[in-house]
Amino acid sequence: MVIIYFIFSLFAIKQETRYVIENSTIEFYSYALLEDIQAVNTESVGAIDVESGEFIIKIPVSAFEFPNKLMQKHFNDSYLETDKYPECIFKGTIDEDIASGEITLHGVTKEIQIPAVITEEGDKIKINTEFKIALKDHKIKIPRLLFQNIAEEIEVKVSSIFIKFQ
Repeated sequence: MVIIYFIFSLFAIKQETRYVIENSTIEFYSYALLEDIQAVNTESVGAIDVESGEFIIKIPVSAFEFPNKLMQKHFNDSYLETDKYPECIFKGTIDEDIASGEITLHGVTKEIQIPAVITEEGDKIKINTEFKIALKDHKIKIPRLLFQNIAEEIEVKVSSIFIKFQ
């Protein structure tokens, strides 16, 4: 709950327009010549103000789960260096069907615009998106020996359900 209050301290908004993540699934895929890699994260926290469109999402990078524990170890230790860069943060605004703002990953902040499908279901808001992240944009290095195992662009899918903040 402390994280949620911290997130809302970033917004100077009315409480009735604030929503928090009830559950979220973030998947990434690396389609490469020799092997496909995928991982899933269900530990993100975030908030959105539906009136202003402002949002922030924090993703604990080490919470990505891989089918292969060795892949998970290499991901955390060698590529994303999660001891040094534990979170990915995406903050910005949603305007109709585009989320735009800054994404900070691996210590590098980049401007980004991604498509977003937003639907209301009762008192919940669902947001779905798919986009790609280029590893070089965030200074994530692929060892020469593994360049055929890891794609240079990673496909990301996000599905989140937000509920009104009480």
